[in-house]
Amino acid sequence: MVDGPLVSVIVPVYKVEQFLDECVEGIVAQTYRNLEILLVDDGSPDNCPAMCDAWAAKDDRIRVIHKTNGGLSDARNAALSESHGDYIYFVDSDDAIETNLVERCLATAREYDADVVMFKFDTISETGRPLKSSYRHNEFDDVQVLTPQDAIKEQVKSEIGGYFWAFMAAGRIYRDQDFSFPVGRKIEDMARICNVLGEATRVVRIPETLYHYRMRRGSITASLSPELYRDWMKAADDRAEYVERNHPELKRFMALQQLTFFANLDYETIRQSVVAGLKIDPEDADAMRSRIDRLAQDVKDNGDEVPEDMNELLPLLREFFGGFKTDVKDNFREIRDDWRRLCELVHEGVRVISEGDYGSRWAKHRPKSGGAAAEAPAD
Repeated sequence: MVDGPLVSVIVPVYKVEQFLDECVEGIVAQTYRNLEILLVDDGSPDNCPAMCDAWAAKDDRIRVIHKTNGGLSDARNAALSESHGDYIYFVDSDDAIETNLVERCLATAREYDADVVMFKFDTISETGRPLKSSYRHNEFDDVQVLTPQDAIKEQVKSEIGGYFWAFMAAGRIYRDQDFSFPVGRKIEDMARICNVLGEATRVVRIPETLYHYRMRRGSITASLSPELYRDWMKAADDRAEYVERNHPELKRFMALQQLTFFANLDYETIRQSVVAGLKIDPEDADAMRSRIDRLAQDVKDNGDEVPEDMNELLPLLREFFGGFKTDVKDNFREIRDDWRRLCELVHEGVRVISEGDYGSRWAKHRPKSGGAAAEAPAD
């Protein structure tokens, strides 16, 4: 008989036959043995279904769920509904984990009486080669013990990642609130991360790298599209709605942070889409402009002060989105220079906000009179 709580490890599987064995090997080799391993064959058209069945034949802790393709959220939901674990952990089937991941999370949960344990991760290539990365989420060297409210704040400020494979949580957090991921959408992790952090009693972050995230062609975040952009917006909406409904004391905080998010982080998604030559729906641009105006008004109504650099950036954001009525790909030359100048402002704004020096460095990018931005560097 195995002592200790049961941990359900959920692995959605779709078109990853090149990486699946490495992923499952890391799970079955965990130093903590009391596992329920749920491999969800999400209608994969390759050899993955047979590979899952072969693994189940070798290890009686593995159970395979075969289903028609419904996407990552649908696969996770299917496994959640059949899980029995005292703790739940999600793994992406093209990634790899350290063999002591579960053991370290459980030991930390016991030591700090925590029901969510988060950890560091690094990045590997398709061939497993370590890659350089600079995720803000990994910039801590000591154990951090957080209340749910503090954890939510850190997540919304992007100090804590929203990846479900970067933490293990008590099963009751999912079951008590009838939790489910949004089906038919991407960016599902950010849409639901606060639903987990907000229902915890204590969140602990340990400075140990236990997960290896694989950057590969064809992944969700590598496939930029207008639909991906819309899903970012929906995810941010979901997150804000949960926080304001369940933690109303954070409403003022959310208004200001939402404004910062859409004026900075979401611009990088748009910038990459434009560079990739994709089309942006004009309705999406209008929706963004309206959102910026609404969030700015919310912050003002709450009596909070918008940083000076953000005040200078907002008119340019409104003007850009308000005039964004044509096909980006066909008119790329006309908007290229303005876009480059906008990106200069946004990226400088991010550095200014994070480093606190609003004066000299922002001045060199200050728009000229009449609303035109300063000249961008030549190619």
